Amino acid sequence: MGRPDLLDRLHQTLRAHGRAVLTGAPGAGRSAVLDVVARTAESRGETVLRLAPAERDRAVPGAAATALLAAIPTAALAPLPGMSFRAVPGSLPAPGAGTGLRSGRGTRPGADGTGTARTIPRTSGGRSTGRARRGGPLGAAPAASVPALLRRLAGEWPVLLVIDDAQWLDEESVLLLRSVLHPGAGTVPAELRLLIAERTAPGAPREAVAPALCGAAPRDTIALPPLDTAATAELLARHRLPRRLTDAVHRASGGNPARALAVARTLSATPSPELAAG
Repeated sequence: MGRPDLLDRLHQTLRAHGRAVLTGAPGAGRSAVLDVVARTAESRGETVLRLAPAERDRAVPGAAATALLAAIPTAALAPLPGMSFRAVPGSLPAPGAGTGLRSGRGTRPGADGTGTARTIPRTSGGRSTGRARRGGPLGAAPAASVPALLRRLAGEWPVLLVIDDAQWLDEESVLLLRSVLHPGAGTVPAELRLLIAERTAPGAPREAVAPALCGAAPRDTIALPPLDTAATAELLARHRLPRRLTDAVHRASGGNPARALAVARTLSATPSPELAAG
């Protein structure tokens, strides 16, 4: 809500440059914006792959690449030359084993999101393999195969890779993904687009990840603006909080959605005489 201009700019940046980076403070609403862009891409028939690492995942080598491997549809997992998906000693753990990393499934219109195999028709224009696709973990498949698989998948149909909380990506996964996402590392598939959300705040854990990951330039980077008063009022209404608190909440929160809800809930629980007294 209150973000139509921002969404338009994100879509335009993705169309023009194939990558967009959304930055903002904690609670600014980055994930909500990513959800809208991802749904729009799915409605156009794109395959959407999502990653949302947690803070503890940064210390697990290859955690993000392993989770992304689990999100890649099996239609793209036919054996590749020189690669094997058999478990081997020392392979990375199965997705989710011992990490907090949450991977979104690769989705397309009609997919039920449960991992159930669904056949996706393709037209003579190049949209159909006639094969069933299934999301789900691939056990000990090597995460190092992710770059080749992304290239293969993007060669079959348009792909949008969405990475939330990029500041928590582990270094090994950054290097792996860089090999397919950074223009300086080779040819980026034309049908592979990238949307990254990264937290910006004092005391950030390291320098911004997006430039190292995909060569994001200032033109690709969009700062998430605060909500205005009207959008704050709509936010309160959607959460069944008193709209009469809008002005006070907006002033106290600075237009940060998470902070606005926290302030509104506190104020709405405050007895009226105490609220009137300041």
